[in-house]
Amino acid sequence: MSTALEIEKAIETLPPEELSKLREWFAERESTLAASSRMFELYDTAES
Repeated sequence: MSTALEIEKAIETLPPEELSKLREWFAERESTLAASSRMFELYDTAES
């Protein structure tokens, strides 16, 4: 079994409040990664 499939199965069993916490964490992580990516793009543009 793959790790992704194991994670999917675990998520399916989460109680609603834990699923909500996971959604919040994931949204924050995605936001942080997007901001980091934009920052690197700015550095690359400045160096050009």
